[in-house]
Amino acid sequence: MISLLKLKLTQRLRFLIHNLRPQTVASIHNYESMANTLAQSPYKWLQDLERRALLRAKGLPRYEKVEQIWRGIAFVLEETYLVTPLNEIREILHYPGRLAKVPGAKSWVKGLANIRGLLLPVIDLKACLEGNPISLHGRSRILIINQAGIDAGLLVDDVLGIKIFPEHHRDLDTPCSEAAYAPFTQGLFTSEEVTWTVFDMQKLAESDLFLNAAL
Repeated sequence: MISLLKLKLTQRLRFLIHNLRPQTVASIHNYESMANTLAQSPYKWLQDLERRALLRAKGLPRYEKVEQIWRGIAFVLEETYLVTPLNEIREILHYPGRLAKVPGAKSWVKGLANIRGLLLPVIDLKACLEGNPISLHGRSRILIINQAGIDAGLLVDDVLGIKIFPEHHRDLDTPCSEAAYAPFTQGLFTSEEVTWTVFDMQKLAESDLFLNAAL
């Protein structure tokens, strides 16, 4: 009877010790010898040990790895794929039918658009950066920005919606292949063999290139 009790006690101890913290397990050097010494009052001891094990288990911290996600608006300038942080774009609009001309402005300032009573300068982003204007077509869009206290609309070839990337996939070491865009970029993402260059609207709005719109 005592041998059977020892066997059951040993099996129960193994189960409980498996669920205890490492420091608790380390304090139990030989659970079989403990079974021998506690054979006179095993159930009380088991109940106490189980109670302590459950109390410790409730307090164990849960470690969950949270992956940081990067979200941005994807757009195209000719054959260059770019993304800009989601919070840097206020609105996306179709190209307005009519723009008011701005006398004395550079050619990449397309004019002023009346957006719900607010006059916004519309900038041909490709012409501003490269000198070559965008050829307007049905998919041309305007990105409305408010950066560095400047409200403006940026004309782009196309907007492809929201792109989502794991933050740790951002490549901050590879330089931008387009020299004209390089001063305004913050790394790149690669997805399905497409390189997405991160374009910083804040840097653009603060640059002399963008601010010097007058002839």
